[in-house]
Amino acid sequence: MKRPIQALATAALFCAALASPQAPAFADPTDPAISSDFYANARNWLIESLHGAQVFTGCRATIPLQSAGPLLIERRTDLPEGWAIYVPTSQAPSPVFGSAVPGRVIVDATETPGDYQIHRGGWASTALSAELRDQLMAGNYITTAIDGDDERQWILNGSTAALETLEECYAQNGIAWR
Repeated sequence: MKRPIQALATAALFCAALASPQAPAFADPTDPAISSDFYANARNWLIESLHGAQVFTGCRATIPLQSAGPLLIERRTDLPEGWAIYVPTSQAPSPVFGSAVPGRVIVDATETPGDYQIHRGGWASTALSAELRDQLMAGNYITTAIDGDDERQWILNGSTAALETLEECYAQNGIAWR
């Protein structure tokens, strides 16, 4: 039963990151060479600047820990569309079947089909279009449905402020001017 222990460890890291702006926040879920620094809190979302080899690579907003686990929204320089969401998954990349898995993102009652990229370490990501970002900012709930996983749902309280602060972080190259 590793799930409760992993959830407790994630909760402890998240609480430590929120408690002290000086404390390091989450490491990047897909690249151990990426580090993060506190940028701001926005309506209880944690906003971080991301760096690799001391070079700015983007910003991340993390929703407060909910029963579905952490939800990460990233705006990065190395993403094809610039934006992505990262969600926990029980799947791992397969040498036989690859790492792309079909799924859906559902914001309130609006469903968007797409592919998820499965990463090592229990993460899946999918591109975040401008239309989907607008839905996240206006929505109440987001549900992710990855084929082969149970659906996960998060409450989107404060998502407008979080995504606006995330965009500000990105425009400022992760340097807080507050």
